[in-house]
Amino acid sequence: MLLLGLVLVMFMSSLDGYGQVASPRSSEEYYPEYHYYPSFDPTGLFYYGGQYFLNWGAATSKDFVRWRMTPYGLERSKMFGRLRSAGSAPPSQSRPQVLSGMSGTVVVDWNNSSGLGKNGNPPLIALQMDWQRQSLVYSNDTARTWIRHETPVVIPNSTGIYRDPKVFWYEPDKKWIMVMGWSEIQEVKFFSSKNLLDWEYMSKFGPWGAVAGQWECVDFFPLAVDGDVSRIKWVLAISLQPRNGEYFIGEFDGTRFSLDKDFIRKLSYDKHMPSGQMLFDFERSLDEWKVEGDAFIDCPTVEEESNGKEGYRSIKSSGTGKGKITSPEFRITRNYINFLIGGGYYPGEECVNLVIDGKVVRTQTGNNSNAHLSWTGWEVTEFRGKDARIEIVDNIDGRGMLARGYIFCDAFMLSDDLPRTPYIDYNPGWEKAFWADWGPDFYAVRSWNNYAPDEKRTIWVGWMGIWTYAFTEPGPGHFSVPRNLELRTFDDGIRLVQNPVKELEALRTVHKVAEENSFEGIWQPKKFLPSKNAYELIVEFENISAVEFGLNLCVGENQKTVVGYDASREELYVDRRYSGKVEFSSQFPVISKGPLRDRTKIIKLHIFIDKCSVEVFGNDGETTISSKIYPGSESTGISLFSNSGRVKVRSLEFWELAPVNLY
Repeated sequence: MLLLGLVLVMFMSSLDGYGQVASPRSSEEYYPEYHYYPSFDPTGLFYYGGQYFLNWGAATSKDFVRWRMTPYGLERSKMFGRLRSAGSAPPSQSRPQVLSGMSGTVVVDWNNSSGLGKNGNPPLIALQMDWQRQSLVYSNDTARTWIRHETPVVIPNSTGIYRDPKVFWYEPDKKWIMVMGWSEIQEVKFFSSKNLLDWEYMSKFGPWGAVAGQWECVDFFPLAVDGDVSRIKWVLAISLQPRNGEYFIGEFDGTRFSLDKDFIRKLSYDKHMPSGQMLFDFERSLDEWKVEGDAFIDCPTVEEESNGKEGYRSIKSSGTGKGKITSPEFRITRNYINFLIGGGYYPGEECVNLVIDGKVVRTQTGNNSNAHLSWTGWEVTEFRGKDARIEIVDNIDGRGMLARGYIFCDAFMLSDDLPRTPYIDYNPGWEKAFWADWGPDFYAVRSWNNYAPDEKRTIWVGWMGIWTYAFTEPGPGHFSVPRNLELRTFDDGIRLVQNPVKELEALRTVHKVAEENSFEGIWQPKKFLPSKNAYELIVEFENISAVEFGLNLCVGENQKTVVGYDASREELYVDRRYSGKVEFSSQFPVISKGPLRDRTKIIKLHIFIDKCSVEVFGNDGETTISSKIYPGSESTGISLFSNSGRVKVRSLEFWELAPVNLY
């Protein structure tokens, strides 16, 4: 039993914050050259003793770019290797795995408020997510070893599922503050402490913005507006499971975060329940439904934590069994079927189906929102007059502990319109929110908790991945390039902008510059053919008459990644539908779009390509799009395009970037 317990502890230490391990399909062909990898969430980011640390001290750097594994990180890699050889983890890879054992915050307790320091040295204190509990671990040897505190941290007002705390010292009130997301109810709660051990509840924020998913991986920090240190705003960043992160700007008085009126105005919308003929509201039994398997044996259910349901009862699968339920037959007499859905994203396995003549003609999954239900609907005009059934399926067994092994449903109705939702037009299905990044692969974004004495910037990194295909994509997870954050005032309000840190310039090697050129169609600059897909590119376009213009990158046989600008819609986009390997997930071949105002008739794009990723910074960081791609190693071509008119390339610069040896 002792040996088994040790193995389990070692295995848990090699897991990321969600109990997952790295993809067994990782391929060296796609290992990045200058991004930090492999990793899931950035976590435990702090500065101490002249070095920046990440992932609980697994690696250190003096410039945010060149990372070196620490003995602690190497030992964890060896431990993970032993688990691989024992069959408890994916097959061996040629480079070590650097996984965050838990997801949380590391702070330097300079004044030893916790009393856990030794010999006059401040301890490192980590408040971590530990299977939905908060526990405190500490280190007195600069993150070489960690010790779990004997007493669990008690969090007041802590019913429900909470995770991923951000902890920092608030100098005006001489206290520690913890900011933590309550995933299922889309709220952020604020706590205070004098010693990092005993916490008091202060206030809460939310729900606002995007709420059709779990709120987690919270970050919170002050920034000067337009560089004016007398005008400070606070930024609250939240990752939304399973997609990206949103941010809010407001005021913080040491107790409560108050959203700016501009954000309130732009994020407000009327909640709407569609009207129509109710088919199934689940307020009574399932006597008329056909029940198969054991996934729905307790349905309908009263789910107290369900957010968004109509009435008292709804459908919720067990999370541990398998099966399906099939409705009585009904006739389609209107053009739409609307309903509420939540739960896991498992197409074909955990879903709602519309069945006609024994065939599935429409299907819908949840979006990893767990207990949050959102309105959706199907257009069924072509089936009017036909008899149909609703089929609710859950064939995912034993994943309930990951909060993604359920399906929730309620309020199926025939309607004349689809439900009005706070969605926007840029990326279908994305809610109305201020997104930190408009690409699919920028999640769990976190900033460093403290910095060198002369460092005035706030810098964060995100995980370039998404849970819907994290364990099937060819390449390992890795961090984005580090980004410097600022608040800038535009004519439509104060917005967060982010740009790559200047330290990345130290990696520049081969430099190429193209002459100014006006063209229509395709332009292939001479000698612009990288030796490999690991480079930086800056281009400025002046739109003369083109409707659409941009670049084709990583071009090869039947492969290209398109970074473009739609002048008519003022949208920046990345099209990866033909970027290379895309077949591993139906969610991968997409076009990602984000708003980019044409304020000066100049569109500037700053682009980083690194083997399996592209990061685009539009107009000095006003809009960013981050996306994984998987082109072949021979697909290195670069060309520019202009459609339906001419465009001028004012400047075009290119640098190959040197690899960063992590070990």
